[in-house]
Amino acid sequence: MKPQLPTPSLPFCSFLYREDLLKSSDFSKIWEDWFKKTTKFHHPFCSMKEYYSKEMGPTHLLNRFFLIGLEPVPREIILSGKIKAQMEEKKFSVENARMVNIDFGVISLENLILATNKPFAHRIYMTDGIYQELTYIFQNKTFHTLPWTYPDYAHPEILNFFNLARNILLSRIRENEALTK
Repeated sequence: MKPQLPTPSLPFCSFLYREDLLKSSDFSKIWEDWFKKTTKFHHPFCSMKEYYSKEMGPTHLLNRFFLIGLEPVPREIILSGKIKAQMEEKKFSVENARMVNIDFGVISLENLILATNKPFAHRIYMTDGIYQELTYIFQNKTFHTLPWTYPDYAHPEILNFFNLARNILLSRIRENEALTK
C-alpha cells in the first residue's frame, strides 16, 4: 500500500506577553513576514497568566492573542516554527526572563497540534528537545478537547475560533484542488 501524504495545515501562534514592555504589533510583524496573510484573535480568558507571572511579572500586565496564517503549509513546519518561536522569545527576554511566551502549532483537518519543550506521556518526541502535543481531535464536525488540553484552549469561544480556522483551511485545500484539476 502506498503511504498517504497528509493534507497541509495552517500555522498558528499564541502570544502571551508583557503589554507594558512590548506591543502586539512587534509580534504581528514577525509573524506576517514569515507567513504573509494572517488573522488575529484576542480573547480575555487566559488561565495561564498566573503560571507565567512567576517569570514574566504581574498578571495584570500580561496580555494574549492568537495569530493564524491563512495560507496552507506542510505540517512539518511545526518543528521550524517552534525553533523560530524560541528564538523570538530569547530576543525579547530581559535578564534571562521571557517577556513573551510563544506557543507554536498547526491546525489540520484532523487535529490541532502544539509544539512544546516539555516531555509528558501524551507528547511525541520529534527532535532537538521538541515534542508534539495533540490538543484537539476533529470528530462529528467539530474539534474536541482531550483530558490534557490546556484550559485556555478548552474555552468554548477559543475552541470555536479554531473551528473557524479549520473551515478556512478546508476552503483553501478545496480551492487548491480545483486549481490543479
